[in-house]
Amino acid sequence: MIGVDQDEFVTTFASGEAPGADRILSSAIKRVDVAVYDAIVSVSEGAFDGNGIALYEAANDGIGLADFHETADLVSDPIKAKLDEIFAGLADGSLTTGVDPVSGDVDAATVPEAVPFTGEASGGTTAPAPTGDLPRIALVTDLGKVNDGTFNEFAFKGAQQAADEFGLEFKYIETTAQADYESNIQTFVDEGFDVIVTVGFLIADATKAAAAANPDIVFIGVDQFIEPGSATDNYVGLQFREDQAGFLAGALAAMMSESGTIGVVGGVEIPPVKRFRNGFDNGAQYVRPDINLLGVYIDSFIDPARGASAAEQMIGEGADVLFGAGGPTGTGGIKAAAEQDVFVIGVDQDEYVTTFANGQAPGADRILSSAIKRVDVSVYDQIKAVINGTFEGNGIALYEAANDGIGLADFHDAADAIPDAVKAKLDEILAALKDGSLTTGVDPVSGDIDEATVPEANPFTP
Repeated sequence: MIGVDQDEFVTTFASGEAPGADRILSSAIKRVDVAVYDAIVSVSEGAFDGNGIALYEAANDGIGLADFHETADLVSDPIKAKLDEIFAGLADGSLTTGVDPVSGDVDAATVPEAVPFTGEASGGTTAPAPTGDLPRIALVTDLGKVNDGTFNEFAFKGAQQAADEFGLEFKYIETTAQADYESNIQTFVDEGFDVIVTVGFLIADATKAAAAANPDIVFIGVDQFIEPGSATDNYVGLQFREDQAGFLAGALAAMMSESGTIGVVGGVEIPPVKRFRNGFDNGAQYVRPDINLLGVYIDSFIDPARGASAAEQMIGEGADVLFGAGGPTGTGGIKAAAEQDVFVIGVDQDEYVTTFANGQAPGADRILSSAIKRVDVSVYDQIKAVINGTFEGNGIALYEAANDGIGLADFHDAADAIPDAVKAKLDEILAALKDGSLTTGVDPVSGDIDEATVPEANPFTP
């Protein structure tokens, strides 16, 4: 089946949780969200042009097909290539649909001549089929799985998107113990893969060593810091300003708290988690200097029960908004809290969609937003750079507010509970983080508090 208007794999089929999700091929989407946003921006910029229509079409990416999701392996590469060819023809005007764009009636004069699909990839702007010239890509997760709703999943999605678009061979290994990091990487080295993506701060040492030993293989390390010049040219670390995302989350939590107490359920005390937590605390104090802050680091990313226990303790101490910043451990905390009618904020990706099953799971109306980092985009970008010959290693690629690498997810079911004044304040903070006029007070490498850059409080007045 094929959905319509929006990505129905996400909505109707609850991001894969609903029966039949493996049978939706795609959705014919129209970007109503972009159209409304564009119109409002044009009003604010004085460029609004009325007394007519604003047309969204293939030429301006106003329509298209959604991701293939779980049916990606069923849709053959020649079919994907043919769809790319058709879309390119619609976008440049060389292909017409044979339909009147106003009435919707068939327009016989513009019905295109048939171009029968043969089952083989054709010329034009098609996705390339795998060849010896294209890289074979592999991914090694941190502890967890590729569908665990954390950055493992989003790194996988970025790699899978690249594989689908460019016709690449793609394999992955789900790590079950830290002791397996080196052997999992070596498995793909031995199998001759050209690009190996490794996920997480804890696998960085194994990745750096493997890159040094295998200069002909490109290594992409998610959440791995590389001092420029300290590694080999075939290794790049993907870094995110979690402190900026945490700062936004903290400001939101503090402005929404009625009790004046909020908390963080963190995972292992490593730089990315410290950046989230310290950014959260500083963001909360930025808008509400007298806020009472609770928080804990838990020495595991995969222990939801301990996360839930920590959340229970904080709720007992009066916390009425909790931020989960520790993979499935943090997720365990916010799930337990949301089910008790406490407001929560997710992390890494939009946990309304993942953890709360697109609104179907208990407590979905209590998740205010999520502090997101676009791991999927970063992994895709780096693989694309390898293909295009523009890959640059021996340093980091930084994703931050200025390039939309971090931010807050949609408010979803909690939108009506968040006052317009709070939303406006968050927009103001994000804009200042983007242009550099506001700092978070967190060292972007270590994640420690940097007293010299802690911003002066700017109390929120509803």
